[in-house]
Amino acid sequence: MEKAGTMAISGGMIIIMAVVGLGLLFIPIGTYWWLKKRYHLISKPVWVGVVVFVIAVLVLERILHAVVLHPSADGTIALASRYPFWYVIYGALAAGIFEETGRFLAFRYLKKRVSGIQTALAYGIGHGGVEMILVGAMGMVNYIVISVAINAKDSAILSRLPNEAIQSLMNHAGSTTANIFFERLGAFAIQIFLSIIVWAAVNYVQKSWLYPLAIGLHAIVDVPSAMFQAGLISNELIVNALLWLCVLLLGLFVYFYIGRLEKGSSLLN
Repeated sequence: MEKAGTMAISGGMIIIMAVVGLGLLFIPIGTYWWLKKRYHLISKPVWVGVVVFVIAVLVLERILHAVVLHPSADGTIALASRYPFWYVIYGALAAGIFEETGRFLAFRYLKKRVSGIQTALAYGIGHGGVEMILVGAMGMVNYIVISVAINAKDSAILSRLPNEAIQSLMNHAGSTTANIFFERLGAFAIQIFLSIIVWAAVNYVQKSWLYPLAIGLHAIVDVPSAMFQAGLISNELIVNALLWLCVLLLGLFVYFYIGRLEKGSSLLN
């Protein structure tokens, strides 16, 4: 029995995937160059953000996941199916602790080298931008490869993938592509907002409590996604709606609270 069946993914849909993938690649780059002129950004915090994301998420967090979650060869995780609530708590907290601690250490390093809130903007673009590229843009490349394999009935590729994943892409290619785009766009904004919050924790007098707050906020943001992975939420639209609600609330907090700190200028020496 062929996994791909007789259905195919249209060439137009594949082109849309390619356009979305290119958009996810160029959004961080375009954001940097747009804000560079307005806020006089420099590249050093961007590259620090890239390095911290790679070390904290792709190396250290993955090592912890391998030890704690013991994922099987096909990527399934027993904890997610047996104890979904514990999986959600673990996943959300792990992401928050690793990324926000990495951010905190990065801003401690950058403090004596670059100054101003533009440091947080540049760092956030680097941290969130590399995530958008590796998760979003490269994810779209994977979908394009799978789509071409489905149309060509390439069993060498399709045999390595779960039948459910192939059928889901065939039946919902448009909504899947849209969900990834808006999810990655929202995550990019959140990474910038969290960067501003942790930057303020490092640079403002008696505001170090913003660092553990950022861990908690990051965990809250990741809860809907973790619930979706654990099967507690089945609708990706709900996940994206909750994500963008978090974008709005974090944006308001940064605008009003951090903005007030900026006007007060109670910076640490």
